[in-house]
Amino acid sequence: MRMSPPSSPLLLLRTTGAGLWAMVGIGQMALLVGAPSRLAEPPLLVWLISFLSFGVASWLNVDGQRGSSCLLGVQGLGVLGVLATSHAAFEGVLLSLIGVRLPFCLPPRRAALWVVGLSLSSSLVFLAVFSPWPAWTRVVNSTSLLVFSFNAALLQQREADGRRELARVNKELEAAQALLAEREREQERLRIARDLHDSLGHHLTALSLNLEVASHTTQGPGIEHVQRARKVSRTLLGEVRQVVSSLREGHTHLAPALRSLVRDVPGLVIHLEVPEDLSLSRPEAAHSVFSCVQEVITNTLRHASASHLWIEVTAAEAGGVQVHARDDGRGAFTLKPGAGLSGMRERFTRLGGRVELHPVEGQGMELVAWLPDSAVLG
Repeated sequence: MRMSPPSSPLLLLRTTGAGLWAMVGIGQMALLVGAPSRLAEPPLLVWLISFLSFGVASWLNVDGQRGSSCLLGVQGLGVLGVLATSHAAFEGVLLSLIGVRLPFCLPPRRAALWVVGLSLSSSLVFLAVFSPWPAWTRVVNSTSLLVFSFNAALLQQREADGRRELARVNKELEAAQALLAEREREQERLRIARDLHDSLGHHLTALSLNLEVASHTTQGPGIEHVQRARKVSRTLLGEVRQVVSSLREGHTHLAPALRSLVRDVPGLVIHLEVPEDLSLSRPEAAHSVFSCVQEVITNTLRHASASHLWIEVTAAEAGGVQVHARDDGRGAFTLKPGAGLSGMRERFTRLGGRVELHPVEGQGMELVAWLPDSAVLG
């Protein structure tokens, strides 16, 4: 996924680019003032249109969001028009403004092809407009600036991607720890339930049976106390069984783990809606829902080029639990699920549920995953 730089350096990047663009314009104007006869030449209008188009496209394309490819095309045509009509010797610096944006707007291979294409096309323009020696001087200078700015930006992009990936994995670990802690509490409840059933329940059952026998053999005033003790023992035994049953039916609460998973994901704003009391009695179902949300976030970061992701985990109208997710990314006409999505679909299908994907070109991706009551409640 191509991401723009963090919001804090955007102003600096935009200001620096505007400054370089203005310097090229000032240099060209200075040359024209020194040669007023050139003001009436037709190439001046071409230069002015190309120069202004390049400046506007560069200003708009600094954040690398939607429309970046079109804006890059305007920048490329604009810089070629400037190179073909300019009388200055430093207009090739405009190529570096494109090179520094390519890694943030395009995948690495397409960005490298853009560098090659710009280098060749600008070289042809120089060779067609200038005599051999000045032309080759401009070719070397402009190509060097373009390649250097592209490589510097590519290194920055890879470092930023590494930081985002590390932060994402750290968030997944924190969420997994929250889910594991919930599972440990569930195992502790089961252990306590077994201990109560095997120890206290056994002794209370024995006590109740002995009191039952005593009630049939005791005569006189003591019979009333025996019957009262037998009633108390039965009450205690019923309460113990009720406590054991409630402990064995303990549920896994998903809300804390999911909130930890989506908190402060770098490069993506996630809007999560999940009821605080949402709980699943089957650990496998809880793990499937958690893994589904995790996979949605991972795929959105890596492939969607989205800035916002909406996730809803709710009780479905038809029963069970439903995960609904959508993003504002680029979408696609067709989708070929990878190992992560295929594994998610297999887990839900095994539990009797389903996973539906609805990609729309230019409108993002929508996912609906559902588990029935039989999978959730066990």
